[in-house]
Amino acid sequence: MLLRSYFRRIVALLLVLLAWYGRVSPALAIHPERIVLDTYSDFVQGTAESVTVCDAGLLQPSLPIEMVARLPADQLWAILPDPDGSILVAASPEAKIFRIGQHRDVTLLASFPEHQIYAMARSPKGELYAATSPNGKIYRVPAKGEPVVYFDPKEKYIWSLLFDRDGTLYAGTGIGGKLFRIEGPLKGTLVCATGETHVRCLAWEKPGTLLAGSAPHGLLLRILPGGRAVALADSEREEVNQIVISSDGSIFFSAVGTRHPPRAPGSSSEPGSATTENWTPVPLASEWEEPSREIGRGLPPAMFKAATPPPLSQLWLIDRSLVPRPIWGHRQSLNSLLQAPTGLLAGMSGDGDVYRISREGRSDRLFQIDAPAVQVAALAPSQQLVLGASNPARVFLAGATPRKQGIYRSAPLDAGSYARWGRLLVERSGMVEIRTRTGNTAKPDESWYDWVPAPGGRCQSPAARYFQFELRLAEGSSVNRVQAVFLPYNLPPKLEKLQILHPGVAYSELPPPPTPLQARSLDQLLSQEGKAEVIVDPFSPLPPRYQAKEARGLRTVVWKAEDPDGDDLRYSVFYRSEKETGWRLLVKDSEQPLFSWDTSGWPDGRYLLKVEASDARDNAPGEGLTASLSSRPFLVDNSPPQIRILSSGGGKLRFRVSEDASGIRSVQISRDGREFLPIPPVDGILDSEEEEFELPLFKGESLFIRAEDEAGNVTSASANGG
Repeated sequence: MLLRSYFRRIVALLLVLLAWYGRVSPALAIHPERIVLDTYSDFVQGTAESVTVCDAGLLQPSLPIEMVARLPADQLWAILPDPDGSILVAASPEAKIFRIGQHRDVTLLASFPEHQIYAMARSPKGELYAATSPNGKIYRVPAKGEPVVYFDPKEKYIWSLLFDRDGTLYAGTGIGGKLFRIEGPLKGTLVCATGETHVRCLAWEKPGTLLAGSAPHGLLLRILPGGRAVALADSEREEVNQIVISSDGSIFFSAVGTRHPPRAPGSSSEPGSATTENWTPVPLASEWEEPSREIGRGLPPAMFKAATPPPLSQLWLIDRSLVPRPIWGHRQSLNSLLQAPTGLLAGMSGDGDVYRISREGRSDRLFQIDAPAVQVAALAPSQQLVLGASNPARVFLAGATPRKQGIYRSAPLDAGSYARWGRLLVERSGMVEIRTRTGNTAKPDESWYDWVPAPGGRCQSPAARYFQFELRLAEGSSVNRVQAVFLPYNLPPKLEKLQILHPGVAYSELPPPPTPLQARSLDQLLSQEGKAEVIVDPFSPLPPRYQAKEARGLRTVVWKAEDPDGDDLRYSVFYRSEKETGWRLLVKDSEQPLFSWDTSGWPDGRYLLKVEASDARDNAPGEGLTASLSSRPFLVDNSPPQIRILSSGGGKLRFRVSEDASGIRSVQISRDGREFLPIPPVDGILDSEEEEFELPLFKGESLFIRAEDEAGNVTSASANGG
């Protein structure tokens, strides 16, 4: 006891000193709370600049990203790096090709009468070709001079261009879903009519075997000799928009759009129909609404698992088994897919994310660009990654500048209420600088406090509900766990309702029945991601139940209380008479929101009760807060009614019953002392504090009288006929 008292004094002294320095207020809770980020799903909610969020829950510096050009256009549909270090970019809405030189200078290479350029390709000889839409043509684009029409497929859209090793050009079109072979100027033949509406992308599975991705039924097609298209996979989505062949011959392809049932046997799409002609590619990220992020007490926004939106994209794999299977999904559109030295890379809409995806479907968020979406991506001859974004059209280069520190910013962390944020514990290797900021709006804006350094993780930001940290990772460093400690400000309890029940009944709580722990499946255990398992009772907990007991003078008061912080509450009940002003303690530190007591020894009169709720048990000594609520006046009546015999002669009995407190409930008579029957008053209604009664009473006859008031008090009398 002495040690506990000493500890409490030390804590109280520290709180006083902190309050004197303006760091806390006297209403701080005593138990700090923690938010831990140590998994991929934790870290991926934040934003990163040149930082990779690894599938294993690790933050590492990644390639630096630099914007190399901003183009005078809105949309960017195709990008083609040149061996000399320049970059060709196809932009719209006016179909133009720009060249970005080695020194970041932007020049117009060619313009076209059509509106869009969806594909560009270079022949084995280095000649540039571009496909325009709608109602477009395939042009050969010389280094100088005007573009020349190379082939006109008489199709509305030209989506994809691909050369073979011999210099023969293939083109995928829509809305007829046709594949053309172009062997020379204006020399083209139809290879295949796929039965689909659009041929969105092309790739060589091996020399002489062409793969095509289609829309609107999202098929991966193999083009057989003779021009027959055989479906290798039905993605059950709107389109297959990217195909990549790995060095071991495995096929990766991406499918985007909403899900649809598999194609029924014998079904087909009619080119030119209203449904298929109006089909358009999956739109840019700016046209898709980002799923909402729920923010909850003590957790990063997406740690509260709201309804997960279905994935808009899937990545599929066909390996040597020839069995197509989806290995990865994302809620945003996968716009670009390519094989880089670091692995298979996917550029996404939404936040401008680039993911590195393994064959097993594990993904690292490699980096982000400062744009709503990665619209196109290509690998330069120098193995640098070139990325294009739209609205407005911009080009980014990964790894063009010397590696520098990466910056990771967490999603806003929510304490649930006003709080003081303590030390940020960062498990790291290498040099990591820490900054923090706080605010009182769920989304960081100008109303937030400024970023301030946190040397050694010690937070210097003012108290607020929301908290955000920034990590600056030097080259070679990493972070695998972050723990934010905060101390919520104590909020007072709330008393919402208080009611005094009818007299004569008391209640006591019954113990709840035991409930068995629920078994867990392997998937449920794995879903914990290394965190301590939260045991949730599968059965709805029964509310407390109370057993009634009847006796004269018993009274019961019940109330409803809650604490916004979740603190345990203790209750004290006070009373006073209606004529007094000071309260007297009836019970202290009760744990139940109900109290029964015996008033049989109380003087008659009208009283009031006051219930006070306190959260002191879960807060520092002297720092608990209270709330109180008073009742309406209630009556205590321990005196029975009075019976007065007025006369008993002449064959008639007259008597009077009076009750000054609670009122007369009933008056009964019996001529044999066994069976009592009610009797009405002279005026016919029992509604006054005093009532007279009259009934026959013959000579030698005895009569028993019993009267009861509203409080349950009973009195009796007898009369004899004279």
